[in-house]
Amino acid sequence: MDRFNRFVFEHRRSLAALFTGLAVLAALTALRPSSDGAAVLVVKHDLRSGHVLTASDLRTATIPRSVRPAHTLRRASAVGRRIAGPMRAGEMLTDYRVLQDDALSGYAEDAVLTTIRVDRADGLTGLHVGDRVDVVAVDPDGESKATVVARAVEIVTLPSASSDHEVRPVGIVTTEQIALVLATAALEARFSLITSS
Repeated sequence: MDRFNRFVFEHRRSLAALFTGLAVLAALTALRPSSDGAAVLVVKHDLRSGHVLTASDLRTATIPRSVRPAHTLRRASAVGRRIAGPMRAGEMLTDYRVLQDDALSGYAEDAVLTTIRVDRADGLTGLHVGDRVDVVAVDPDGESKATVVARAVEIVTLPSASSDHEVRPVGIVTTEQIALVLATAALEARFSLITSS
């Protein structure tokens, strides 16, 4: 036992360095990403619907390959794109989470993107990007009947659910003619949305 104690005492610095090195190696091994992981692009913070992505909005995360979606985006194809709905920090970016470069591709030639303002209490609950809705003009004074000013229009952007604004912007696809009708109606009415059958 004395010989062992003497050996440890005489080589204490070398042994301390050896054990320190082993501890650092173990820590680095634990921090190294697993070779079974897949890198995906996620958003760093909560984003509102319609936000245009910048490099500072994005980070890379590693997830198991078995749960990686098939159509995740690369940084180069994500920056500059507009998101199709609100996103929470840590959500993965896929092709469905952003509007296409030409947001009107696949729509009729006369389609335009139109933004209307809807009161929080007037029909936003339960709606999603891609839903079809009827836009109803409501007289705030109640002197005239509510009328449908646009039928079966598709929602392409929605405000964040956490938004505390009473009036919220909603992006829809319409024709130019209907967009003008909506702009005129907005001068004297507030809008409500109802799910289109």
